[in-house]
Amino acid sequence: MKKIIVSIWLTLITVLSIGLFQTNVKADGDYEITNYTVNIDVDQQGDALMTQNVTYNFAGSFHGVYYNQALKGIRGVGDPEIMVHDGDSITDIKQSTSEANDTFSVDKTADNMKLKVYHAVSNKKITFVYKYKLYGVITNYRDIAELNWKIIGGGWDHDLNNVKITINLPTNNIKSLRAWAHGTLNGFNKVNKDNGQVILTADRVDAGDSVESHIIFPTSVTSLNQNTVNKNAKDRILAQEKKLAQEANYKRQMPSRLTKLFIGMIVFLVIIIFALNYYKLVKYPINKHPMPTPLHHWFDAPDVAPSMANIILQKANDGDSKGFTGDVLVEVNRRNLRIDKEDKTFRITALKTPQDELIKFMIQTIGDGTSVTIKEINKFAKKDKKGKLYNEFGDWKKRAARHSNQYIDTNNKNTISRLLGSAIFVSVLMVITIMLSSLFVKSWLVPMSIISIITILIAWVGYLLIRRQISYYTENGEQIANELQAFRRMFEDVDDLNLAEVGDLILWEQILPYAVAFGISKKVVKALKLKFGTEAFEANPGMMYYYWGIGSMSNGMNLDRAFSGAFSSSHSANSSVSGGSGGFSGGSSGGFGGGSGGGAF
Repeated sequence: MKKIIVSIWLTLITVLSIGLFQTNVKADGDYEITNYTVNIDVDQQGDALMTQNVTYNFAGSFHGVYYNQALKGIRGVGDPEIMVHDGDSITDIKQSTSEANDTFSVDKTADNMKLKVYHAVSNKKITFVYKYKLYGVITNYRDIAELNWKIIGGGWDHDLNNVKITINLPTNNIKSLRAWAHGTLNGFNKVNKDNGQVILTADRVDAGDSVESHIIFPTSVTSLNQNTVNKNAKDRILAQEKKLAQEANYKRQMPSRLTKLFIGMIVFLVIIIFALNYYKLVKYPINKHPMPTPLHHWFDAPDVAPSMANIILQKANDGDSKGFTGDVLVEVNRRNLRIDKEDKTFRITALKTPQDELIKFMIQTIGDGTSVTIKEINKFAKKDKKGKLYNEFGDWKKRAARHSNQYIDTNNKNTISRLLGSAIFVSVLMVITIMLSSLFVKSWLVPMSIISIITILIAWVGYLLIRRQISYYTENGEQIANELQAFRRMFEDVDDLNLAEVGDLILWEQILPYAVAFGISKKVVKALKLKFGTEAFEANPGMMYYYWGIGSMSNGMNLDRAFSGAFSSSHSANSSVSGGSGGFSGGSSGGFGGGSGGGAF
């Protein structure tokens, strides 16, 4: 048992020691490799002198950098030289195993050379220069000489930006010089036969990606090369690169092809939308109704309930809480209900058996069978896990709009909604085509922009022209909508009216439910209090609700707000438990150096 405990403690101490050691050498910050340039000088022996310039932009404190050079596939590497350019001076870094500042260590195997450079740096941009010779990078076949090298391997921790690789062959005027590059498809490969030079450039090479250069040239260029293979290779290499080029071109063109296909589908969809709208207009032509002379003010109580008046004016599909509140107040006027102030709430009492199912549910299910307070309704709603109140309200909203087709022309309304929706949808689709063209098919940008603008104009001009000829209302609806608009305007202009000419408070009691349904009752009640005085309100029991629930500062006693909040709370309680629901080509030609890369520590 003691041995087990000792082993556990030794393991913990070891782990903590490793953690502490790692904390001491861990870099504090981040960095970016802003430039990466490589110069490679190939000699006639088939060896290459490689000079790398890696510019780091450090944000924070770092101990140094490291670089790994993959050697598998070649004959070895010479002793490295390392320097640091900090913009002001050049520092020679000496090889050492001391891990002292401005030294580097070398860990070399047959397949890899690991360089670790100790150079403390903080919040600065500096360039590390690596220089060494790689042996046997060229293979001389009977018919051709080949360089096949992943110069940038997949071992970098960060992206490389502003990449430039220059490969210089030992002779000029190489007429049969050919070169291919593999890796990121956004790079560029330039062959200069006169100078015997190949240059690879890329704006960025992502971490983990590689850049490979594959070059063939006459064997006379590296005539002293001892790395020879007694067979032909040119046809194999050309066939291999042709296949890789075809694959790269296919990948490069794929976004453009898919974009063209997608744009074609969008254009086809837009044509279908226009065709369907035309078909609908022919099959279901718009209904034209005579338009009455517009009224400015209207003082008589409407022939429809407040909820229906609201539906007509809003051209809505169903009722809302304001309309329901107006209907409740009409029932109070008819002496079917009574509303009494009770502390900081209102009690709604049934004087007759309620005919409306929602009112009946509130009084008989939530209340005591004869009355219910707003406070009780809100309390019930918050605990209404099954959403009974919300469902009852949903049924009422449909009942409130049951006869709205007598006033609202359903065909005309659907036509207006369909044309408006089509104009918006077509506009979005055509804007998408412009964006896609600008990103993936630049040759299509100008024509698609012109086509899109014309299409959008046709959609909106068509909608606006037809909209001017269509009324939302039936013939009967036109008349009552005209009166309701003038009626609401009378409420809105209440400050400028001689209120006594409209009628006394008894008459205002009959028409105020509509002000509640229209959502402008507070302004009207305020004007009435100024005109008739608060004493008149207090003397009229029917006006007490308007005095306390609307005219006072107590918003918590406002019926509309209370009903709206209760219906929403019931929905939320229900929802919470029910749930619901010449560039580069891709690939590789098999070059050496795949594991090369580096970073900072």
